[in-house]
Amino acid sequence: MSIWKKLKEDLKKLTNFLVGTKNTNKPLVLKNEVKKIDTKGLEKKTKAELEKLGRKIGIELDKRLTKAKLISEIKKQNKKL
Repeated sequence: MSIWKKLKEDLKKLTNFLVGTKNTNKPLVLKNEVKKIDTKGLEKKTKAELEKLGRKIGIELDKRLTKAKLISEIKKQNKKL
C-alpha cells in the first residue's frame, strides 16, 4: 500500500473518531416523532409550561400572546397530528 493511501485512510479514521461517527457509508436519518398530547388541564398550566408543551409537538409559541390563544394553537396543532 502506498504511503498516500495509508495516510488517507488514517486521516479518515481520525476524522470519524473526532466527529463521533463510526460508519460514514450510512446516511443520517432524523426521526421526527411527534406524539399527540393530552389537552386536558391546559388552562391550569402557565404560559411557560404551554410554550414547552408546544415545542414538544413541534410548534414555537409566542408567550406575548394570551393564554387562551396559546391553548387554541396547541389544540389546533394537536388535531393535525
